[in-house]
Amino acid sequence: MSDFWKTLWWKCRRVNLVLFVASLVLATGGVFFVRSACSVRVTEALQSLWIGQMSYAIKGFFLMLLIAFTDYRRWLRLSPWVYAGILLALILVLIPGIGVERMGARRWLFGLQPSEPAKLAVIMMLAYVFGRWRDTMNGWTGLILAGALVGVPGILILAEPDLGTAIVLGPTTLAMLFAANVKPRVLGGCVLLGIAAVAYVMTMVYIAKAPDTPPERAEKMLALTGLRDHQVRRVETFLYPMRDLFGSGYNVRQSEIAVGSGGMYGKGYMKGAQNSLGYLPASVSANDFIFPVVAEETGFVGSATLIAAYFLGILAPGLIIGMRCADDCGKLLCIGVTTLIFCHVFINIGMTVRLVPITGLPLPFISQGGTFMLVMMMAMGMLQSVAIHGRTPETDAGY
Repeated sequence: MSDFWKTLWWKCRRVNLVLFVASLVLATGGVFFVRSACSVRVTEALQSLWIGQMSYAIKGFFLMLLIAFTDYRRWLRLSPWVYAGILLALILVLIPGIGVERMGARRWLFGLQPSEPAKLAVIMMLAYVFGRWRDTMNGWTGLILAGALVGVPGILILAEPDLGTAIVLGPTTLAMLFAANVKPRVLGGCVLLGIAAVAYVMTMVYIAKAPDTPPERAEKMLALTGLRDHQVRRVETFLYPMRDLFGSGYNVRQSEIAVGSGGMYGKGYMKGAQNSLGYLPASVSANDFIFPVVAEETGFVGSATLIAAYFLGILAPGLIIGMRCADDCGKLLCIGVTTLIFCHVFINIGMTVRLVPITGLPLPFISQGGTFMLVMMMAMGMLQSVAIHGRTPETDAGY
């Protein structure tokens, strides 16, 4: 047997099977539920979106294998160039005539959304910097550098606008800094500042939208929050859920009905009334609000199984892989990826049952979206690469 086949067999034996199977099962399930959600769309092209989703899932599978079988340290060495390329793409997407605008947001560049790979590029950059220079980055210097690395793409993403993507960068960065042993008082200050900012925005919107608040005062208070009009409506819907059930609160209300009507075992595949009768708007049922489709068709059992697949099939193996890694870069990479996926799962499911305000974040592997599917598969490839190569010390790997 040649050295190539021996090396390939050695790598295959080190693949984390739980993570591998969970990734494939979730991606396959996503294709089926996108088909169900799109079955009520008005045109054949929209009804066939699941075919594109399947195509991206297959492409993502091979991309995952390519990344997994290549030492993650090689990818991290390229992280400065990847980061710079993503910044360029985020700038280009904002230029009229280059970036494509849809539904009031300029997020698409050559058919892809740069904000999605930007999340992975930021994680790679932080893992590279804090993994290699960990001892010199555990104070305010590290915090300032991390703020710059995350803040620049974050501001560009907010300008699209894409608040949801910018939000998940915060907890992902904090988790990585915590794992990098940044001083507790430094991180504690950031956490308190974040909590204060959220409380400030929620309080200002709550008071501004109260029935007895004069319109002039309300307008001034809302201006101080920095939120756009549609973002204010989303926060208002969360704070005053019964105020506008046929307007800004319609989607989440129908989502709650769909989740609750699924019962224990659901109504059956492609038999959910909320989706098939159009009460759950078709424009959102395949992406941001696909969890209600899953919940109505598979019930509590299916929903619990989906959540268990995320926690036991993705998050737990990802953290275990990180703990077993021999170098800091790999550990931080695993922490970043698992935190990112957790944020997506928590916020997406939470907003469909009114635990958090609507932010427009997709559900990993399940929501329709080609770029997001590719990025999730790339993230799984990174975790698998750490699983395969991470037990080899940095010096032995030539890093």
